[in-house]
Amino acid sequence: MFTKVEKMAVQVKTHLCIFVCMFSICSIVPNVAQAIPFSAISQVYFFGDSLTDSGFNNNFTALNGFPTKAPTFTTYEGYTWSQYVARDIKGYPLPPPQGPFPVSNQLDKITNNTTPLTSSSFGTVIPDLTGIDYACGGSRTNANPGFDLLWAPSLHQQIQNYLSTAPQQLDPNAMYFVWSGANDLLTALSQRPLPTQVQFLQVADATTTAIVNEVALLSARGAKRIVVMSLPNVGSTPLINGLALQLGDPTFPASVKNISFIFDSLLNQKLGLLMMRYPVKILYFDTYTALDNLIANAKLGLPSVIGGQAFYFTNYSTPVCGNASAILCPNTSNGYIFADTVHPTDMAHRALSLEVERRIQSWS
Repeated sequence: MFTKVEKMAVQVKTHLCIFVCMFSICSIVPNVAQAIPFSAISQVYFFGDSLTDSGFNNNFTALNGFPTKAPTFTTYEGYTWSQYVARDIKGYPLPPPQGPFPVSNQLDKITNNTTPLTSSSFGTVIPDLTGIDYACGGSRTNANPGFDLLWAPSLHQQIQNYLSTAPQQLDPNAMYFVWSGANDLLTALSQRPLPTQVQFLQVADATTTAIVNEVALLSARGAKRIVVMSLPNVGSTPLINGLALQLGDPTFPASVKNISFIFDSLLNQKLGLLMMRYPVKILYFDTYTALDNLIANAKLGLPSVIGGQAFYFTNYSTPVCGNASAILCPNTSNGYIFADTVHPTDMAHRALSLEVERRIQSWS
């Protein structure tokens, strides 16, 4: 069904290799990043969707009768990678693991849920958190409504909200984290009939352009250090494996894997071109490979050793939350990679956070 996509993936990979070789020749230019100690980072900011959301929908779990569960899209008593990174780099305290939620600004200094909603949240959002993580579950890159959570402000709206109150010249020593695109792809995958291969490629092209445009907005205002997270291999998620069974198409996960690869290749290329326009240091973080490595080690029964910590994942194909959404998950990680059909467990988030931190410290 996706033979053209597979051919295009090979073409994109070839072009990307050529581009990387050309770009490495230019590595002596002053806007190429150097290793950055945490002490040199003045502040951190996060923008994105549920993969980065630290509690935007702060009243969600309470309204759903589960006030001891944090309003994050991961397992019970767990945290997202952004919360761990904010703690490890800038010393932000983690909110209490069991609430009760919602909590005040005094207990959650990380989340910022002040970005105006695109529609009513039916009380799930109490916009009184003014931290440094603007990400919101359901957020798409530059389109509304959100995916599942229709009121979710887009990545563009989050960044515009931040810029509206930030100094005209942004702090060059701050670090900005941008992760978007998954909900744009999931929106396309939720359509019936499924989009054609050409339409999937159009989504990938438009979304990666939109992400780079947001990075350009930050760069134009003076941001010098930006970490852009790639799309994970969506084809390896329980959602896609389940959808393959429904469609009766065992090749479907591989097809979505190819789409994810093309998406990331386009994103990487466009970010490289952006660095030629602005004196900005961009770290492209390869989430695709990071997730694939966790799954590969789990399949072999091997630990994933990251940042001196060993992570023993025993399940890489089914969600530990059962049929529950991760935001209402009653279970802890228990060696699973996936909380629900698309979101990581706390254990996987911690592994990701350490890998991100390792890359920052060895940034070159």
